[in-house]
Amino acid sequence: MATRGVRRAQHDDASPGEREALLAFVDACQILIGRTDVDPEKSTALMRMILVRALQRAPEASAAHRTTNFRVARVMNYLEVTFADSTIRLTSAARHVDVTPPHLDRLLKEQTGLTFLHQLRRIRMRHAERLLLTTPSSIKETAYACGYTSIGSFGRDFRRAHGCSPRVWRDLRTLLNAQFD
Repeated sequence: MATRGVRRAQHDDASPGEREALLAFVDACQILIGRTDVDPEKSTALMRMILVRALQRAPEASAAHRTTNFRVARVMNYLEVTFADSTIRLTSAARHVDVTPPHLDRLLKEQTGLTFLHQLRRIRMRHAERLLLTTPSSIKETAYACGYTSIGSFGRDFRRAHGCSPRVWRDLRTLLNAQFD
Protein backbone atom coordinates (compact mmCIF):
# COMPACT_ATOMS: atom_id res chain seq x y z
CA MET A 1 0.00 0.00 0.00
CA ALA A 2 2.73 2.45 0.90
CA THR A 3 4.42 1.81 -2.43
CA ARG A 4 1.28 2.74 -4.31
CA GLY A 5 1.11 6.08 -2.44
CA VAL A 6 4.76 6.81 -3.25
CA ARG A 7 4.18 6.09 -6.93
CA ARG A 8 1.14 8.34 -6.99
CA ALA A 9 3.11 11.14 -5.34
CA GLN A 10 5.90 10.74 -7.89
CA HIS A 11 3.34 10.92 -10.70
CA ASP A 12 1.74 14.03 -9.22
CA ASP A 13 5.15 15.72 -9.17
CA ALA A 14 5.79 14.85 -12.83
CA SER A 15 6.79 17.66 -15.15
CA PRO A 16 4.50 18.67 -18.02
CA GLY A 17 6.80 16.84 -20.45
CA GLU A 18 6.62 13.65 -18.39
CA ARG A 19 2.82 13.91 -18.16
CA GLU A 20 2.61 14.43 -21.93
CA ALA A 21 4.73 11.31 -22.53
CA LEU A 22 2.57 9.29 -20.16
CA LEU A 23 -0.64 10.49 -21.83
CA ALA A 24 0.80 9.62 -25.26
CA PHE A 25 1.60 6.14 -23.97
CA VAL A 26 -1.91 5.70 -22.58
CA ASP A 27 -3.40 6.85 -25.90
CA ALA A 28 -1.19 4.41 -27.79
CA CYS A 29 -2.23 1.56 -25.49
CA GLN A 30 -5.87 2.37 -26.15
CA ILE A 31 -5.20 2.16 -29.89
CA LEU A 32 -3.50 -1.19 -29.37
CA ILE A 33 -6.40 -2.54 -27.35
CA GLY A 34 -8.63 -1.85 -30.32
CA ARG A 35 -6.34 -4.03 -32.47
CA THR A 36 -7.08 -7.45 -30.94
CA ASP A 37 -6.94 -9.14 -34.36
CA VAL A 38 -3.12 -8.77 -34.51
CA ASP A 39 -1.06 -11.93 -33.91
CA PRO A 40 0.99 -12.05 -30.66
CA GLU A 41 4.38 -11.34 -32.29
CA LYS A 42 3.07 -8.27 -34.10
CA SER A 43 1.21 -7.14 -30.99
CA THR A 44 4.35 -7.39 -28.86
CA ALA A 45 6.42 -5.53 -31.44
CA LEU A 46 3.74 -2.85 -31.78
CA MET A 47 3.64 -2.41 -28.00
CA ARG A 48 7.42 -2.00 -27.90
CA MET A 49 7.27 0.65 -30.61
CA ILE A 50 4.52 2.48 -28.76
CA LEU A 51 6.61 2.49 -25.60
CA VAL A 52 9.68 3.71 -27.50
CA ARG A 53 7.68 6.54 -29.05
CA ALA A 54 6.35 7.55 -25.63
CA LEU A 55 9.82 7.45 -24.13
CA GLN A 56 11.17 9.58 -26.97
CA ARG A 57 8.69 12.28 -25.99
CA ALA A 58 9.84 12.18 -22.38
CA PRO A 59 12.40 14.77 -21.28
CA GLU A 60 16.07 13.84 -21.63
CA ALA A 61 17.72 12.05 -18.71
CA SER A 62 19.71 14.13 -16.30
CA ALA A 63 23.18 15.30 -17.24
CA ALA A 64 24.58 13.30 -14.31
CA HIS A 65 24.38 10.18 -16.50
CA ARG A 66 26.55 11.69 -19.20
CA THR A 67 30.19 10.75 -19.15
CA THR A 68 32.90 13.13 -18.08
CA ASN A 69 35.71 10.76 -19.04
CA PHE A 70 37.40 12.15 -22.15
CA ARG A 71 38.43 8.70 -23.39
CA VAL A 72 34.88 7.42 -23.22
CA ALA A 73 33.63 10.53 -25.02
CA ARG A 74 36.29 10.06 -27.73
CA VAL A 75 35.53 6.38 -28.21
CA MET A 76 31.78 7.06 -28.37
CA ASN A 77 32.43 9.65 -31.08
CA TYR A 78 34.70 7.16 -32.84
CA LEU A 79 31.95 4.52 -32.76
CA GLU A 80 29.35 6.96 -34.08
CA VAL A 81 31.61 7.76 -37.02
CA THR A 82 32.94 4.27 -37.82
CA PHE A 83 30.06 1.93 -36.87
CA ALA A 84 29.52 0.95 -40.53
CA ASP A 85 33.06 -0.42 -40.77
CA SER A 86 32.68 -4.18 -40.41
CA THR A 87 36.30 -4.52 -39.25
CA ILE A 88 35.90 -2.30 -36.17
CA ARG A 89 36.98 -4.12 -33.02
CA LEU A 90 37.60 -3.34 -29.38
CA THR A 91 41.35 -3.37 -30.07
CA SER A 92 41.12 -0.73 -32.81
CA ALA A 93 38.91 1.49 -30.63
CA ALA A 94 41.28 1.07 -27.67
CA ARG A 95 44.21 1.98 -29.90
CA HIS A 96 42.30 5.10 -30.98
CA VAL A 97 42.08 6.34 -27.37
CA ASP A 98 45.47 4.98 -26.21
CA VAL A 99 44.33 2.40 -23.65
CA THR A 100 44.31 -1.38 -23.49
CA PRO A 101 41.20 -3.19 -24.76
CA PRO A 102 40.19 -4.54 -21.32
CA HIS A 103 40.62 -1.08 -19.79
CA LEU A 104 38.44 0.51 -22.47
CA ASP A 105 35.74 -2.11 -22.00
CA ARG A 106 35.83 -1.51 -18.23
CA LEU A 107 35.69 2.29 -18.71
CA LEU A 108 32.70 2.01 -21.05
CA LYS A 109 30.88 -0.32 -18.66
CA GLU A 110 31.52 2.00 -15.69
CA GLN A 111 30.59 5.22 -17.51
CA THR A 112 27.72 4.09 -19.76
CA GLY A 113 26.54 0.80 -18.31
CA LEU A 114 27.28 -0.98 -21.61
CA THR A 115 30.33 -2.82 -22.90
CA PHE A 116 32.05 -1.95 -26.17
CA LEU A 117 30.13 -4.60 -28.10
CA HIS A 118 26.79 -3.53 -26.63
CA GLN A 119 27.52 0.12 -27.47
CA LEU A 120 28.43 -0.82 -31.04
CA ARG A 121 25.26 -2.90 -31.42
CA ARG A 122 23.13 -0.09 -29.98
CA ILE A 123 24.57 2.42 -32.45
CA ARG A 124 24.17 0.02 -35.36
CA MET A 125 20.57 -0.74 -34.40
CA ARG A 126 19.74 2.95 -34.14
CA HIS A 127 21.13 3.49 -37.64
CA ALA A 128 19.31 0.40 -38.96
CA GLU A 129 16.03 1.79 -37.59
CA ARG A 130 16.58 5.04 -39.48
CA LEU A 131 17.40 3.21 -42.71
CA LEU A 132 14.43 0.88 -42.41
CA LEU A 133 12.07 3.81 -41.91
CA THR A 134 13.49 6.26 -44.42
CA THR A 135 14.73 4.14 -47.31
CA PRO A 136 13.28 1.39 -49.47
CA SER A 137 16.52 -0.60 -49.13
CA SER A 138 16.32 -4.32 -48.53
CA ILE A 139 17.07 -5.89 -45.16
CA LYS A 140 20.34 -7.23 -46.58
CA GLU A 141 21.41 -3.79 -47.82
CA THR A 142 20.49 -2.29 -44.45
CA ALA A 143 22.56 -4.92 -42.63
CA TYR A 144 25.64 -4.22 -44.75
CA ALA A 145 25.20 -0.45 -44.43
CA CYS A 146 25.24 -0.85 -40.65
CA GLY A 147 28.50 -2.78 -40.58
CA TYR A 148 27.19 -6.34 -40.46
CA THR A 149 28.85 -8.93 -42.67
CA SER A 150 26.12 -11.50 -42.11
CA ILE A 151 22.39 -11.01 -42.47
CA GLY A 152 21.95 -13.75 -39.86
CA SER A 153 23.84 -11.83 -37.17
CA PHE A 154 21.97 -8.65 -38.11
CA GLY A 155 18.64 -10.45 -37.78
CA ARG A 156 19.66 -11.99 -34.45
CA ASP A 157 20.79 -8.64 -33.03
CA PHE A 158 17.67 -6.93 -34.36
CA ARG A 159 15.39 -9.55 -32.76
CA ARG A 160 17.29 -9.19 -29.49
CA ALA A 161 16.82 -5.41 -29.56
CA HIS A 162 13.26 -5.21 -30.90
CA GLY A 163 11.60 -8.57 -30.29
CA CYS A 164 10.80 -9.14 -33.97
CA SER A 165 12.42 -9.39 -37.37
CA PRO A 166 13.48 -6.24 -39.25
CA ARG A 167 10.75 -6.81 -41.86
CA VAL A 168 7.99 -7.13 -39.25
CA TRP A 169 9.39 -4.10 -37.40
CA ARG A 170 9.36 -2.01 -40.59
CA ASP A 171 5.78 -3.06 -41.41
CA LEU A 172 4.54 -2.37 -37.87
CA ARG A 173 6.39 0.93 -37.65
CA THR A 174 4.84 2.03 -40.95
CA LEU A 175 1.41 1.06 -39.61
CA LEU A 176 2.06 2.86 -36.33
CA ASN A 177 3.25 6.02 -38.08
CA ALA A 178 0.15 5.97 -40.27
CA GLN A 179 -2.07 5.73 -37.16
CA PHE A 180 -0.30 8.59 -35.36
CA ASP A 181 0.12 10.89 -38.34
